[in-house]
Amino acid sequence: MREHIEVLRQLFTMEPVTYAGGFVQLDRVQLDAAFGDTSPRDTAIYIGATGPKMLELGGEICDGVGLNYVVSTAYIRDAVARIERGAVKAGKRLEEVDRPELIVCYLSDQYPDLAMAEAKKLAAYYLATEPHIMKASGADYDLLAQVQSLMSCPATEAEADYTRASKLIPDAVVRNIMAVGTADQYRAKVAEHIAAGVTCPILYPMMDDIRPVIDAFADWEP
Repeated sequence: MREHIEVLRQLFTMEPVTYAGGFVQLDRVQLDAAFGDTSPRDTAIYIGATGPKMLELGGEICDGVGLNYVVSTAYIRDAVARIERGAVKAGKRLEEVDRPELIVCYLSDQYPDLAMAEAKKLAAYYLATEPHIMKASGADYDLLAQVQSLMSCPATEAEADYTRASKLIPDAVVRNIMAVGTADQYRAKVAEHIAAGVTCPILYPMMDDIRPVIDAFADWEP
């Protein structure tokens, strides 16, 4: 990843690049501007990171780090600390590294219990298929094992599998990693992530109608 970022920065100068790395090799490669503007590009580079080494690397060599979704605020605080370590290594301040994050939302002022039930299906999917993300947020290993035992991989009857596995998941687990319930609960969760170090929350509603989310944040200030 370090080599790819180094090469991208050189390519964005719009000059020919020769690079001999352990993973990346270029021989006089140049970006094609298609007879357009050939001046250097000031292009921000972000790494989408989950693991500790990638988070630190992102802070060191990138303009920003895209933080994962379905993670806890405790995970975000730790991730931001790792990003800061990388930034300091490169002589930067944490404030110089952008830290956007996707935040999943199941919002319903009228039917918060239904929103929770739907959110548990997504939690079941991540527990079964992306356990490394759930472990990063401190998911219980016994719960991981129980959910995985009920899910075929790949899920042959996805909806039925997710519904069955979702019954095992406590509300607290879901609230730890998603914004679920009423508009007030959603805004509170987003505020938690901002306080933990997120610079740009990217709202990710999982409902068909996203208007309630737009309304919830139309005049909101953290």
